[in-house]
Amino acid sequence: LSPALRKETGHRQGVKKGHERHKMSNKKSVAHDKDGEQDYLPCAEALADIARNERALKALSIMQDSSSVAAEAVIANKELGLGYPAKIGEFDECNAASPILQATSLSAAHGAHMCVLGLINIYGLPRTEGGALGGLCLPSECEAHHLTSPKLHRFLDSALSASIDSDIEMTPLGLRYLKNIKDMIGLGNATDAAFTCGSHQFSMDTTSAVVALVALTLVSIVTIITVMEYWFPSFHERIGTVGTAFSARRNLSRLFSKRRRNMEFGCLDGIRAMSMGWVILGHELAFEASVGYINPYAVLPPTGALKGWPAQILFASRYAVDSFFFISGFLVFYSVVKRLQGKEITKGWVLGYASHRWIRLTPTYMFCILLWWKIAPLLGEGPMWFKWQNYTELCNKYWWTNILYINNFYPFGEGENGTCFFHGWYLANDMQFYLVTPLFLLTYQRSRKWTIALCIFIISASTVSAFLAAKSEGWSAADLDGAAVGIYDRVGYIMPYFRIPPYLIGVMTAIFWLAIHPPSSEDGRDDIPGMRKTAVSGIVADLDPIMASMLESLALALLLLCVFGGVDADQARPCSYMMRPDGPIPCGSGPEWDTTERAAYASLTKPTWAVGLALLCWVAFQSKAGIVGWFLNLDAWVVPARLSFCMYLLHPIIINVWFQKQTQFFRWSAVDFMLRFFGVITGTFVAAIGVNLCIESPFSLLTRGLLMPRRNNRETVDDHPVGDISERDQQAGSNILLAKGKFLNLYQSTSDHRTTGGERAKIIID
Repeated sequence: LSPALRKETGHRQGVKKGHERHKMSNKKSVAHDKDGEQDYLPCAEALADIARNERALKALSIMQDSSSVAAEAVIANKELGLGYPAKIGEFDECNAASPILQATSLSAAHGAHMCVLGLINIYGLPRTEGGALGGLCLPSECEAHHLTSPKLHRFLDSALSASIDSDIEMTPLGLRYLKNIKDMIGLGNATDAAFTCGSHQFSMDTTSAVVALVALTLVSIVTIITVMEYWFPSFHERIGTVGTAFSARRNLSRLFSKRRRNMEFGCLDGIRAMSMGWVILGHELAFEASVGYINPYAVLPPTGALKGWPAQILFASRYAVDSFFFISGFLVFYSVVKRLQGKEITKGWVLGYASHRWIRLTPTYMFCILLWWKIAPLLGEGPMWFKWQNYTELCNKYWWTNILYINNFYPFGEGENGTCFFHGWYLANDMQFYLVTPLFLLTYQRSRKWTIALCIFIISASTVSAFLAAKSEGWSAADLDGAAVGIYDRVGYIMPYFRIPPYLIGVMTAIFWLAIHPPSSEDGRDDIPGMRKTAVSGIVADLDPIMASMLESLALALLLLCVFGGVDADQARPCSYMMRPDGPIPCGSGPEWDTTERAAYASLTKPTWAVGLALLCWVAFQSKAGIVGWFLNLDAWVVPARLSFCMYLLHPIIINVWFQKQTQFFRWSAVDFMLRFFGVITGTFVAAIGVNLCIESPFSLLTRGLLMPRRNNRETVDDHPVGDISERDQQAGSNILLAKGKFLNLYQSTSDHRTTGGERAKIIID
């Protein structure tokens, strides 16, 4: 023990002999052992001070009560092998012990904090098993590295032995407390798990302050310009484009307008909006599971809620990204063909095409990355908040890969969890698909058939390659297959050569649609290369009701097959992150599927999903999809579809700030799960409106026309609003009547003034 603690111990007991022994120990306490460490540790001092001092009984009882019991953690961990079913203590209760402990005026213990076992392994990396194994409320003098010190282990052995000196005799509660600490440390040694201590609160650095200042500045600009527009309209007009771009009134009017640009494609709004909600639903489940459930038997197969058919809706949320790829492929190809109108593709055009996309996406993308990297870690604390350390370290290393849209390639083989802003892999893939689209456009201008053949060849090659790789390397897309899913996520899930089939199926859908609805050139010619009005063989413009019903039924059957086709793989107990479904212990899809079936599921479901979407959209584009088409064309989807880009970027920030602040594991309940989902999606929607007003809309308007011809400004390749043909016709008719009325009124008003015919004509034109 330290000199101060030994001195206090001697005075407390009033034993002269013991006091002399403490004096001798004082001389030895400052000596160093062969490892260069002092003979005592601050952690051991504090533990001994609390465990033996009756004045600390109240604080000690709180600390003991707020710690988890090591024996329960061991039993739960051995039974499930999942790494997160044990209790982790009471973080808030542990913090409440600090003022009580400080009031006792002990010499070595001055506060308390929670130390959680299992968030990281002994190498300092997040444990692949996820979750945690338990928690200890310890004196604040105990740091994580103290708990692995041999000196602390010797102190615990000595304190709990029967031969302990009378001058450091522990209270009965103190002995139970120290025994639990020793058992928890033993659990960590047996599982290669390490402790993390404290609240893991981040402090604001210079970069965080700059990002916060930029955000506040943008909010101030929008506020000032909007107020100026209402109260000082003449001055607002002088600002010009900047005033228009940052006007909240105008941007909100555009955002919540029900008018759609391409009315026949209205179903894409519904698909995009629903897919965005699906992504949030799947990520909610994933992040809840990463925190852990206190009642895992109620969640996991073979006894829990995830065994049933409805749970497949959660597991199938990965197809939402394939829906985005399909929509992107269709809209990009369709809108660019309309813009080209038969013109040749040149190097300058390709440069403008690529630059337009980069400028369109990157400001909003980088702003959200900075929120994730520099602002979100400042918004909370807690035992789980430690995970933000890993998130920020990844962005410190790899933020530049996101700007270049190569974060799905570098660092290679790490998967989405090894990158900065992990879900940004989708934007990298989408940008890469966008950049290779001119190759298909060049082919399309020469031969539609060769373009379709090229798409089919690449889709087939990608699918076959995915199947062979999954079979040889043991991939699995079944979410409960443990290590097999980990391999898939690292080397298959985010790679563009395995994800491009849905995009190309979208391109092919656009080609077929253009074949029966070709745009006309500016001079009225219809013989534009690749845009002739001849119908593609076997595809007719007007589907009869029977054919439409057959195509819609086939589309829904394919989509439902993808969603519920993997239910057999989720009936057995889940594999841990170190187990494989084909291992010696049956788990995951192992009892039902062999390697070939897992490979087929991983490789075939994505193109099948995209084909189902293509068939459904083909029928819906022609207003023959019945109640499904009506539902997808609802005006309610327009605004969420326009906000889908911002919502995709922001929702992991909302989820992690909320979930990583948890001081306990979640308790599974279907009602609680859905309430959390509605909370996340509402918060994400509101935050997306804010980012849209401050970043996305202003920068989109400011950069529009920089790289594209001005006459095409109203038609950009990545704008989202779409709608139905009848609404477009009605709106056009209303606009014509309104313009006619304004023209007549204006002409009549000018007739009452002393103006010449030329001046009157100028007024009317203006």
